[in-house]
Amino acid sequence: MQNSNIHSGDILVVDRSVHPEHNHIAVAVIDGEFTVKRIAKKNGKILLIPENKDFHPIEIKEGMNVEIWGIVTYVIHKVGNSSE
Repeated sequence: MQNSNIHSGDILVVDRSVHPEHNHIAVAVIDGEFTVKRIAKKNGKILLIPENKDFHPIEIKEGMNVEIWGIVTYVIHKVGNSSE
């Protein structure tokens, strides 16, 4: 999620009571694996979009095991030397 200013080691505050909407950043569980992606609704499809050009969007299709676990509401960045 580099292009949304979320980096490795950041702390995410996630609200599980927020209804997922287009453009929200979500913590999702896909086949038992957690991921952080932006929700997009395009042409009747729901996509989970990475904010990193090295990854591809995931189209949510019938039969997939996907849960939107919660919506990211805040990001906490570490201050100081990142080598600690």
